[in-house]
Amino acid sequence: MRTLQDLPVTVELPGVLGQEVTAYVEGEAGWQVVSDGGPPRPVLALTDRPRPGPPCVVLVDGVPSHDQTRAALLAGALDVVGWPADRARLLDAPLRAQAARPTGGGARVLGVAGASGGAGTSTVCLALGGLLAWAGRRVIVVGDDDLLRLCRRVPWTGPGAAEVAALDPADARREVAALARPVAAVERLAVLGGAKTRAGAPSRTEGTRDWPADVVVWDQGTGPAEADVLVARPDAGLRAAAHATVPVVLVGQGPLDARGVRRVLGRPPLVWLPASARVARAGLAGRVPSALPGRWLAGLRDVLGTLGR
Repeated sequence: MRTLQDLPVTVELPGVLGQEVTAYVEGEAGWQVVSDGGPPRPVLALTDRPRPGPPCVVLVDGVPSHDQTRAALLAGALDVVGWPADRARLLDAPLRAQAARPTGGGARVLGVAGASGGAGTSTVCLALGGLLAWAGRRVIVVGDDDLLRLCRRVPWTGPGAAEVAALDPADARREVAALARPVAAVERLAVLGGAKTRAGAPSRTEGTRDWPADVVVWDQGTGPAEADVLVARPDAGLRAAAHATVPVVLVGQGPLDARGVRRVLGRPPLVWLPASARVARAGLAGRVPSALPGRWLAGLRDVLGTLGR
């Protein structure tokens, strides 16, 4: 098996930037810089713009703007890295590339819970689902009416996740294919309503084995039970996350500053997503995740990298 140090990558960057990046990944990471066609065939591309082929990381000389970051992520880039300040993030790129590859064995479940009501859990679920879909995965986000409104799907009136969870795997696959609704402007992303309680949500093993998806993002609502990610705001509701062992995503502003958050959690959050009028407008217009700002998407991409997704 090829070791991480022998990772074949292609560098398609102009001039001095290309020379500096090549020297860094060969000297610091021990990667093997190869041509686009190999041999061996590259498993990662370092480029100045998104492109077809192996998973790519876009590098910008200097500090990338929010618009540059958002456009590149929406076009399928694994990450956008400012050179040279953020060059250390390149070393995590292989984990992101692995997360982007479809896997067999049925859908994997990614559970996302809120430490308190109104923390932004549904928005984070759709954003994570969008990132996985843009990376080539087939994704179904399971939730209730709050989640459906954010992506402009009508409130659920028929059988949904609660009923599907009670079916045998073969019947569940057929029902999910018929009931899941595509999310506008995000290819490979769909939503399934009707998950109002944990009892009606998919299990992590047999429950999603035959679902027509690579990943099921489960909006668990409030409470950290079984969650892979906990979403919170920097306020009194953060106390519910104090003993959580899973990554914490902090959203917006509140009475707690960075020192106060660390005192409550006992550690810094994995990601602190900024308050943003664009996020609010996207939710009101039913355009989540397609209209979310690039800074949000970049932060949540770090969550997927940490989880190995």
